[in-house]
Amino acid sequence: MATLPKESFLALAAVAWADGTYQKNEGTALLRAAKEHGIEGDALAELESATKQRTSLESVHFESLSEWDKVLTYALAAWIALLDGIVSTEEHASLRALAGRLGLSAAHRERAGAAAFDVSVLPDGRPDKYDFVKLTARLRERMPQFAKSDKAS
Repeated sequence: MATLPKESFLALAAVAWADGTYQKNEGTALLRAAKEHGIEGDALAELESATKQRTSLESVHFESLSEWDKVLTYALAAWIALLDGIVSTEEHASLRALAGRLGLSAAHRERAGAAAFDVSVLPDGRPDKYDFVKLTARLRERMPQFAKSDKAS
């Protein structure tokens, strides 16, 4: 499985905080997913802190992310925002801010968001699952031009 950098998970934590609350199960699931993607040591400690204290997108540096990492990070964030069934005004604003920070065009943002929606309506698309594998596969189908740039392809 391709790994995501710490910055992607920090962005996910920031989006999860957008509505002003962060559920304990969200933090547990996000940390588990980060560990599955090779995040450990100081990077994992930094992410754990971001799940306990509100973090913002402005504190995350995205310069080292590949194009694939950027669209996958956005799709994952969109999926997380969708999982409770309601994308709040704050979450929507956070997603737009994330897209801007990542440098994603409106078309790429829409396609990545559509992949997130596809997975969110699956019977097992619950937030405690954080099944990034299914979302990654769907994103590869919807945006193959970026998947080709994925180091693990």
